[in-house]
Amino acid sequence: MHKLGIIVPYRDREEQLKTFVAAIKDYIQDIDYQIIVVDQQCDNDFNRGKLLNIGFLKAMRLGCDYVVFHDVDMLPVKVDYSYSPKVLHLVNDLRVPEGFKRTHFDEYFGGVTLFPVELFKAVNGYSNEFWGWGFEDDNLMLRCVKAGLELDTKVITQRGRDGVALEFNGKDSFVACPNVFNSIRDFTVFINFQIDQIEQNPKNITDESSIFSIPGRDTTLTYNSFRNFAFQFWKKDLSSMNINSAHYPEGTYNVAITIGNRKDPKEVKFWMNGREIGRLAYDKMMDIKQAKYFYLGVGDPEREEKNNWFDGRISTFAVYPEVLDQLSLERISNNIEHSLFQVIDAEPILYYDAKFVKNQELLDLSGNGNHGRCFNTYGTVTSRQDTMNVPIPFRREGVLKGLKHDENGYVDGYWKTWQSRENQLRYYKQFYDKDYDYNKEGVNNVFYTKIGEEVNDNVVHLKVALT
Repeated sequence: MHKLGIIVPYRDREEQLKTFVAAIKDYIQDIDYQIIVVDQQCDNDFNRGKLLNIGFLKAMRLGCDYVVFHDVDMLPVKVDYSYSPKVLHLVNDLRVPEGFKRTHFDEYFGGVTLFPVELFKAVNGYSNEFWGWGFEDDNLMLRCVKAGLELDTKVITQRGRDGVALEFNGKDSFVACPNVFNSIRDFTVFINFQIDQIEQNPKNITDESSIFSIPGRDTTLTYNSFRNFAFQFWKKDLSSMNINSAHYPEGTYNVAITIGNRKDPKEVKFWMNGREIGRLAYDKMMDIKQAKYFYLGVGDPEREEKNNWFDGRISTFAVYPEVLDQLSLERISNNIEHSLFQVIDAEPILYYDAKFVKNQELLDLSGNGNHGRCFNTYGTVTSRQDTMNVPIPFRREGVLKGLKHDENGYVDGYWKTWQSRENQLRYYKQFYDKDYDYNKEGVNNVFYTKIGEEVNDNVVHLKVALT
């Protein structure tokens, strides 16, 4: 029989710890297991990765041959903790209290994660460098990729035309377009674009790149340093609304935004490659017709900061005066050869194709004369890619109950602490570094001072100070 070590990083959540230990003891009946609580007793920022490395070393001394790294605020409802020769993520369905958000995405590798001992050694454990909240689990996934561990794969379909695109440099290039939008009418925005690596500015709390934007209180489609797309708009009462995508790597995408202003309930839908990925209902949209221009490639070039410059290429941009249905969106998203006029019957009120630029004007092919003025852009040849294979964890179906606690990460569009932002910058530096060597630091060189140890039945409570 395999012996399981359940390793819990912990500080100052006494009631949750009592609830967790009782829940585990009540739930696990047929597995030989040991709970190892690693309690950070020093005043340093919390270091989840380092605590889990310390717990792993203890688990090996106790004869465990596989481990589960388990947050104290996640209780088992229906979870299989049995041995697996593969690395597994066990958070398939997390039920959280009302009003408490917990972000889930395909690459998510935190919360509850299972490793055979030998595979955790193979990736050299967690990094010890992530203090405060966030990104130690992203780094662990990167280590699994670098070490060549067997992982699941997410296939991302890409659609783009061989042809010409406008190149945006991420610094000062944009297109100023006459504003054709009206907040009392229906419309659909369709855009084909390719994203390059987003530049991260350590002086900013986050990084956003506007693919298109109606400035002011920006109505905008962005790509950010979380590798998410987001569509933001504002209601008449000046409260913001956001639809966020899952994580997408740099690549070629077709995005459509449908805005239904003429029906009740009014509704915004976000489409990726012809498939709906999110929607929001609202009462009244903020007036967006007052802006003289909307922009491609920037939030607002007139701002002194947070311009949100776009680094990438745009091939097609079109606006329709109606809410296109899914079949129409699938057809224009899968189009790789023809003009949009040849794909669906609907007539755009604005249509840009990057092949048609004359005297620095991006020509409006709709016939309405709303040509865009190009600044510091140039045409470049593009080619499409059909698929991208993105490594993600294998998951075992399971249901867990989340306990409510103070949010420590990203709150209302801002990091709660700058330390989390520094963790993000550190992780992406490692991610894009082809020579990143996970063997230089990890479980093989974790430093700490043992303050005390308490043993009660099959619960070991280690008290440590981190150095």
